Amino acid sequence: MSIAGLAGTDQYAFSGQTTIYSAEGWAYAPRTFQGRIEEHTNLHAKGDDGKDLAWSPIELLNKVKSADKKVSFNKAATTADTVALLVQLNEEDANKLWKEQLQQEMNVLAAKAPLEDGAYKKAWTKEYNQSREQMEQMLKSLQVQSQYEVLIDRSSLVPLKLAEHTSFKYSLSGQKKQEKRDTSVTFGSFQ
Repeated sequence: MSIAGLAGTDQYAFSGQTTIYSAEGWAYAPRTFQGRIEEHTNLHAKGDDGKDLAWSPIELLNKVKSADKKVSFNKAATTADTVALLVQLNEEDANKLWKEQLQQEMNVLAAKAPLEDGAYKKAWTKEYNQSREQMEQMLKSLQVQSQYEVLIDRSSLVPLKLAEHTSFKYSLSGQKKQEKRDTSVTFGSFQ
């Protein structure tokens, strides 16, 4: 219903941040992003580096919607004006979602390969191939747990906030690793 509420909204804005915690236990500086949707579907979004963002929280909500999941009410966070939901993805669907996402990101990176032949392109291609091979090894053992918190406006049924908490467990070079990713998104300026 919340996604349908957004689909019926002509334009709105969103902003948020993602923090990734490495397998070594340290956190990368949060990456912030902001964007807006116009005419129901036109995405205009940028990351803190000024580059266009290919990802959108609407895309994430749609993937969560179609995944096998458990949904429950978070009574402690629910108010007279809002409904708070906890969404726990089935591990198999979470694995599938993230494998597809990581492979898509690698494909986007491949499209940015240098065009001119030479030493730089050769070094870039070597690094890319090593990274892709490493990712493929990780994906073979990947186990993902994803939980989402969605705060929904009771009257308009649009999401006001979305929080994602995902943990990744995998083996790399015979060592077990674990990483975490936390994303928070705030929606607003609905018209």
